[in-house]
Amino acid sequence: MARTANPIETEEFRLAVNVQTVWYLDQMVGTGLFGNNRAEAIKIALLDHIKLLIARETIGMAPTLPQSVPAVS
Repeated sequence: MARTANPIETEEFRLAVNVQTVWYLDQMVGTGLFGNNRAEAIKIALLDHIKLLIARETIGMAPTLPQSVPAVS
């Protein structure tokens, strides 16, 4: 069964980091726990940190999306 499309829109942006940060990203990718490339490592690390901030109640949860996907019966 095919998955439904993700209703959350994505935005693309450019990020410039120094060579030391690139070294860390390569180390993260090398563990096999942060994706297969630097972009995936950044995405996973960022999402993990956002989850940590939410758990610590440093920031609040993002607003939920309106229910636009019909229920399956």
